[in-house]
Amino acid sequence: MKKIALPILLFCLIILSSCKSGNYKYFAPTVNPVLFQDKGEVHVSAEVGTSGFTTKAAVALTEHFGVMGMYSGGGLGNYRSHEGEVAVGYFTKNLYVSGGMGFGSNFAFTDSTHVAKQYEGSFRRPFVQLNAGISGGKIIGGIKGDAVFCLKNSYLFYDGSHLNATKDQIHSEYFVVEPGFLMGLGSKAFRFDFLLGFPIHFTNNPLSKYSNARTYPLNVGFGIRFIIGRKNNEI
Repeated sequence: MKKIALPILLFCLIILSSCKSGNYKYFAPTVNPVLFQDKGEVHVSAEVGTSGFTTKAAVALTEHFGVMGMYSGGGLGNYRSHEGEVAVGYFTKNLYVSGGMGFGSNFAFTDSTHVAKQYEGSFRRPFVQLNAGISGGKIIGGIKGDAVFCLKNSYLFYDGSHLNATKDQIHSEYFVVEPGFLMGLGSKAFRFDFLLGFPIHFTNNPLSKYSNARTYPLNVGFGIRFIIGRKNNEI
């Protein structure tokens, strides 16, 4: 997995560092790929990736309903952001369907000196997400693995301004469809995770400095996840 992940992360860093466009930008954090098994089950994770540092949590409130949340902060290159999301959904064996709201703010520095800002703004991101796959599958001995496919459908509302002499305003609305994938490996209580996502920006309009953000089409994350309250049976 390391042989695959390292070139992908290096590719992302090259893309981020080479971007000199005047368009304002949005880097989506990785999706929350939780799959529940039991009432009262809790998932807590920490991750480092292309959107910075991310923490995620999820709780199964009943036999079939659960909530999940996420906070992502930091960024790479000249880009910085703070973003959170909350969602509630229905789960059954190997499946979790949820809906929620993301919200946050971002900005970018003009250059590598990180003194002057190019733009800043805030956004809202209602979404619907589907998680499906296997969580806790036995591999060998006490080693367990996860393989989860995610499909996240978001609608991004962005309002901000360029920090130039005229303070040009920015307003944008568009759909983002993000297929993603999680591979996890560990024990019953924790997993080491690798996440990969491909946000697709659907719009009929060309990129613009004022009305159409540049959503980057790749995100990568590496993290550790703890699972509390899961019974012995696998899903």
